[in-house]
Order: sequence, then C-alpha cells, then structure tokens
Amino acid sequence: MPDKKREEFFIKLFLEDYNSHTGKHYTVVARPDDEREVTGTYDFLCKDNNSTGDYLAVEEKSLNKCTENVRDNKEIQQIVCEVKRILDEKGILCNDKGYRFFLELKNAPPTNERRRYAQKIAECVEQTVESKIAKDIQGEVTFNVEGYDCIKRFRLMRVNESRKVEFYFAPESNESRDLLDDTFNAVARILENSNSKLKIPKEEGKRVILLITNDWNNFVAVDERNIREAMESIEEQWHKDIDEIFFINKRSLEPGYAISKIK
Repeated sequence: MPDKKREEFFIKLFLEDYNSHTGKHYTVVARPDDEREVTGTYDFLCKDNNSTGDYLAVEEKSLNKCTENVRDNKEIQQIVCEVKRILDEKGILCNDKGYRFFLELKNAPPTNERRRYAQKIAECVEQTVESKIAKDIQGEVTFNVEGYDCIKRFRLMRVNESRKVEFYFAPESNESRDLLDDTFNAVARILENSNSKLKIPKEEGKRVILLITNDWNNFVAVDERNIREAMESIEEQWHKDIDEIFFINKRSLEPGYAISKIK
C-alpha cells in the first residue's frame, strides 16, 4: 500500500521549490487513484493557478523501497548525526562559511568507537573552519586520521560557491561496489515503472515529472552524484516519456532536504 502521508510530504516540498524556481503557482488538484474522472495511475495531478491548461503529472518513488539488497547504514548515520551535534554545539556550521568535505569509510566503526570517530571528524572540520585554510585551496587537502582505521580518507575537496558547509559521507571497500550496483538497480526499476505510468498524462499534453526520494531509511550514503552516475548508464528510452526528474535527498549535516534536478 502507498504511504500517502509520505507522498504528500514530498509533493509539498517539491512544489514549494519548483514554484520558486519557475515563478508558477502549482497546487495539487487531484490524486488520480482517488478520482475516476482523471485518467492514469500516477500520484498527483497539479495545476498552475494562474493558467487554465497548465498541468503537471507527478510520480513519487522512494529509492529505498526499490532496492533489492537492503543496506543498513544506520551506524554511519549515527556518526553523521553525532558530528552535526558536536559542530552545532560549538557554532561551527555557520551559513557564511563555504567548505565541502568528503569522508570515505572502509566500514562503520564498532559501536564503542563511534563517538571517538565523530569527535575526530568534527575536530578536523573545526580546525579548517577556524583557521580559514580553505580560502586559497585549488585542489584538495587530506586530513591526518592516523589511528582511525575505519576511515579510508577524509578530505576537503573545494570551496563551495553556494557558501554553505557541505559534507558527503560514503562507505567504501567491498561495500562501495554494492552501493553503486544497488543504486543503479533501484533507479532502473523506478524508471521502468514510472515511464509506463506517466505515458498517459504525457500523451494528454501534461508535463510529467518523476520525484526520486530518499530519507535515509537505508541509503544514507547515496547522493546526487550516485544518482547521476546511474542515470548515465541507463538508456534514454527508459525515461523518454518523463520530462523532468528530481532527486530529493535528506541532508547529512543540515536540516531539511536537498532537491536536485537530474533531467
């Protein structure tokens, strides 16, 4: 059974962002599953309040529900949340800073070591932000994490032009290939199902949109880059009837969700 409350949360989130970027005023006018007069089986029919014939047909698909191999990354999520708590307490995550970090893990640390790892990561971030060493970086800086065997590499990649502190966390070693495979399989399954669902409103002249959503139930480490890589490996005919695809992903060290246009 569809989780309608979850779907409604994501359509509200999406329309707020979409309207702000397009200048339109789309609102949900029907759920085709509940309305006999609306053809199709997609999730939401939306209409621009300022236009008589401007419609969107929107389908929401959870990345997690489409995975074959459920990945339990709760340990990594707990470390991420602990890092955020430490930095929040110290007032480090200020919006006027512009840094991008990338943490690669061989595997999740043992339970009794997670706080130590989180404190080390937070310490590296704090030193970087407070010393402002990132301002003139052209390439990347790799932090010294000797003694933290579960960390493959922790580095500052570049200054982020949007002037926010951003973090990317990913499990590595033999799990990384599984992550890429799972992401590809999940995205392929979503496209195959959604393309056929959205064919009817497409033929009716509506603009059709697919929302791929991720709220960390299993895919903590997946980011926009993973979704784009999966899309690049999938033939265009699999999504030829979809006008736009957006990835809505729960942020790691900031509240809320990031919305990225994939197509």
